[in-house]
Amino acid sequence: MRPIPRFWATAEGEASDSRGRALALRIWGWSTTSAADAAQVAAQRLTDVRARLASGAELQPWKYYPRMPLREETLAEITGADGRLLAVVTRNRYGAEVLNTDLFLIADIDLPEPARAPGAGGRLLSRLFGRRQEPSAAVPTPEQEALERVARFAAARPDLGVQTYRTAAGLRVLVTGGDLPPGTPASEGVLGQLQSDPVYQLLCATHQTYRARLTPKPWRCGHRALSVSWPYEERSGEAAQWQARYEERSAQFATVRRLSVAGPPPTDEEAQVIAWHDRVARATEDLPLA
Repeated sequence: MRPIPRFWATAEGEASDSRGRALALRIWGWSTTSAADAAQVAAQRLTDVRARLASGAELQPWKYYPRMPLREETLAEITGADGRLLAVVTRNRYGAEVLNTDLFLIADIDLPEPARAPGAGGRLLSRLFGRRQEPSAAVPTPEQEALERVARFAAARPDLGVQTYRTAAGLRVLVTGGDLPPGTPASEGVLGQLQSDPVYQLLCATHQTYRARLTPKPWRCGHRALSVSWPYEERSGEAAQWQARYEERSAQFATVRRLSVAGPPPTDEEAQVIAWHDRVARATEDLPLA
């Protein structure tokens, strides 16, 4: 997979926009090799922004540059027997560990919050006033419908491995054995069939990697979100204190629960990354999800 930048630096300077307003600029640069390279990228990006402003362009960098790489702390790299990079584990903006990989497809399927059963009030009134009400036909829950959708996909594609997990807010599906790089028509077709979250699809396509949260969301285990942005620099002590408390609180929860496995087994490299996912996300432990 494409490496995730480990090094980040900023370049600061002043400029004027097309209306003559003075602007204080702070531009990020990044590198996979060194802090010096990251500083050079930041300086070049600052020069480019100034040039665009001088030519009359408005300060809207997202129109002129690809989206920035994800500015996240790298916690671990998973490599194959030949040294090839298979996956990277990072800490996201609110503090959870995230698996990044393009080795296999990961679909994130959101489910609506459980609602009060329809007709419950009517049945209560019927009992109170002595009227008998015929039971209505069972209606599949959103979770059942999503699981059936995944099952139909697995049955239609017996060449692919399909592993399904429950999350606190939906389903996670790992699809192995296919050529499905993120952002390609093939991957978008599979994500569409599974009705994966559209925002998640855009994130994967933009950064050319699938993402799977490995540890709980802090607020689901009684902790606040991380408020320090990477690189932590002079606030590293604050980040370390937050992390120690987070690890203590999150120890009582799992992130996913494995539900089913279908199709052919994953390759050795796929199995290596999935084993990491299952271990850190505690997929086989009987714990509440967060």
